[in-house]
Amino acid sequence: MQTHELEDLTLLLIRDADEAEMWIDRWAVSYPTVCTAEAAAQQSIADWQRTIQTAFGSIVGRHIAVAAHGAGAAAFLAWLYQADAGTLRRIGNIILVEPPTALPDDAEHTLLRARCPCRAALVIGSGDETLRLWAEDKARLWHTRLLTAPQPAPLSSVSGGWQWGMKLMQEMLLS
Repeated sequence: MQTHELEDLTLLLIRDADEAEMWIDRWAVSYPTVCTAEAAAQQSIADWQRTIQTAFGSIVGRHIAVAAHGAGAAAFLAWLYQADAGTLRRIGNIILVEPPTALPDDAEHTLLRARCPCRAALVIGSGDETLRLWAEDKARLWHTRLLTAPQPAPLSSVSGGWQWGMKLMQEMLLS
């Protein structure tokens, strides 16, 4: 992303509605231009798509960076699958943090067919080898780079704004 494009950047934050206050809430007050949404695991794929479309549709800027956690990451992927090419061009980078391992399915196999169209990272916490094997498979499937945060899983418990994730976002934006 070019430096001048950062002036028109909106950070789309999608939290897991079932999680208590977490790093994503700190990010929401730390960045200049933010749009927030939330998704719950018990919602349908269609509900997720509507929720994210409503949030995305409210963004005025041309450049968007996305950070999504838990069910929010799954919701974003569901929306991403059905987004058109013009919409996808507005997304500069994506960070998906610990999506649920039990992903719902639908007639279109939406979450198996979603692909990230730009620089993207799938981030998991350290210390869970079973999660790592699952995440390696999903990172290949979704066209993301798998990264392990230095903090132990689950990353929803990271306090203080999750500085490692903020640095990752900045590196992705400036690369």
